[in-house]
Amino acid sequence: MKTKYLFGVCVSFTLSILSINLFAQQQNLTKPAYTKEDSAAFNALVLYPDTIRLDIFEACQYPAAIVNIASIQKNSGNEFARIVSSYSKDGQEELWNLGRYPDLISKLVQGGVKSEQEINAIVSGYPDETRKSALKYGRNDFEVLQKIDNLQRESSAQFEQTIADYPQITKDAYRELIGFPEIMNLLNDHLNFAVRVGDRYRRDPQRVIHRMDSLNLVAVRQNLEELQAWKDSVQKNPEELKDLKNAANEYAQDNGYTQDEINTSPPPQYVYNYVSVPYSYWFGYPTWYPYYYWYPYPFWFDCGFYYDMYGNIVIIGMPSYYFTNWYFYYPHHWHHYPHLCNGYIRHYYGPRHSTSSNSLIVRGWVSDNHSYLPEDFISNPTRRVEAIQQVGQLNIDALKEKGGSSVSPEVRDQYYEKNSTKYPALKHSAEPIIRPDVKQRNIPEIREEPIKQPPVRIQKEEPRNVPTPKPTPTPTPKPAVEPRKYNFEQINKAQDYHRNTWEQAQPTPRQSPSVVRPQPPIRQTPVPQPPGKKK
Repeated sequence: MKTKYLFGVCVSFTLSILSINLFAQQQNLTKPAYTKEDSAAFNALVLYPDTIRLDIFEACQYPAAIVNIASIQKNSGNEFARIVSSYSKDGQEELWNLGRYPDLISKLVQGGVKSEQEINAIVSGYPDETRKSALKYGRNDFEVLQKIDNLQRESSAQFEQTIADYPQITKDAYRELIGFPEIMNLLNDHLNFAVRVGDRYRRDPQRVIHRMDSLNLVAVRQNLEELQAWKDSVQKNPEELKDLKNAANEYAQDNGYTQDEINTSPPPQYVYNYVSVPYSYWFGYPTWYPYYYWYPYPFWFDCGFYYDMYGNIVIIGMPSYYFTNWYFYYPHHWHHYPHLCNGYIRHYYGPRHSTSSNSLIVRGWVSDNHSYLPEDFISNPTRRVEAIQQVGQLNIDALKEKGGSSVSPEVRDQYYEKNSTKYPALKHSAEPIIRPDVKQRNIPEIREEPIKQPPVRIQKEEPRNVPTPKPTPTPTPKPAVEPRKYNFEQINKAQDYHRNTWEQAQPTPRQSPSVVRPQPPIRQTPVPQPPGKKK
C-alpha cells in the first residue's frame, strides 16, 4: 500500500530567523522584510527531506498553480462535507477516513455493488477499522461511495488540467506534493514567501539547495539535542516519569482508547516503520476540528513514548502540541500531575530557549498564573511542585464556586484574594491583583479547548511462517520513476514542526468549524534505530 508520510521537528524561531539571515547573505541580495509567519514557513521547508524540498522549490517557481490548486481544494472539500453532512458525526468520520485511501474507494465502486467476499478481498491489506467501514458502506450505502469517487475524479481532472501546460518536472513535483496536503496549504497561506523562494531558486538553484541542506543538518542536530535533554529529564526524575505515564493514560482514555488498547505494547518494528496516511487533500479532514489536523496518529505518538513488552517506556519524541495543550488546558492535570508540569518548566525555561508552540503553551501558562506563583518560581525549583499543585487547586476551587465549565481570570483573582490563606505555597500580597491586558503581556493566546482525536488502533498481523532468508543478490539500479515512499523511520520530520510550532504563526484567525479549513500541522525528531538495524 503506497503511503506518504511527513513529520517535523520542533525548531526554535531563533534558528529560523538566523537561517533566514544566513540564507539572504548567501544570495548576496538585499535582505527582504521577512515576517514571523515567513520565518515559520522557511523553517518548515528546511525540515523536509531533500527530495521533497526540490519539489517545493520547483512548485514555487509557478505560484499561480498554487493558487489555482488551492481553489480546487476549497471547492472539493466543501462538496465532500456536503455529501457526508446527512450522516452522524461518527458516520462522517468513517467516510473521511475512507477518503484517506482514494484508490480504495475507486476499487469498491468499480463494477457496481460487490459481495461481502469481494469487498473482503479488496480491503485485506487495510487496517481493521477501514475494512469494517468499507464493508458497511460498500454493502449498505453504495451511493455515497459513488459520489465520493466522482468527486475524487473531478478534482483530479481539474488538477491535471491546471498543470497541463507546465514543464514535465513541474507537473511531477505538484503530483508528488498533493500527497503532502500540509505543504500545499503552507505554500498557499504564505504565497508571497513562496514567490520569493521560487525566484531565488530560479536564479541560483545550486546555492539554494546547498544552503538548505546545511540548515537542515543544523536543525536536525538541535532537535536531537533537545530530545536528549527531555529524555534525561524524564529518566532522571522518577516522579516526573510517573506523572507522564499517568497523564498519557488519561489522555488515551479521553481520546477513545480502551485500557486494553492502552496496555498493548506495539511491536518495535511497528513503531520504527509506522506509516501515517493523511486525510485526502481534496476532501480535507473533519470540519469540527478547531485546529489543522491532517495526520491521525496513535496516542503514544502524541505522548512521545510507548511501552515495550516489559512495561518500560521508550521515548521516541517530544510530547506533541496536542498533548501539551490538553495537559495545560485542564487545572486538575496540574494538581494531579505536578511533576510533569515541573518537567515542562525545567525544559522550556532551560538553556534551549525554544519558542515552539509547546514552549508558548508553557510560557503562556506561567504568564496566566503569574499573579499567584512565587516570585522565584522559575529560578528556585525547591517548592515549585508544591506551588504547581496549589495553583491547580486554586483554579479547581474557583471553578467549583462559580459553576460552569470555565472561569475568567478576574473571577479567579477575586476568589484568590478572599481565600489566599488556603494556598500557603503561592504568592501573598496585600495589594489587589492588577491583571495586565493580554496584548501587553506579549504572549500569544494560542490555547484552544482540546477535542477528542480519532483513535488509531494498532494493526495486528496474523502469525505467519517466515522463510529462511536467501543470500542478498547484487542490487540492480532502481528506475528513476519509482514512486517514493516515506515512513516513520526514514523521513526527516517536518510535520510536527507544524503541529508544535505552526500555531504561533497563523496568518489569519481560524474559520468557523462549519467550513472546511485545509491547512497544516507538523512534527518529530529522528527515532532511535533498533539494535542491529542499518540506516
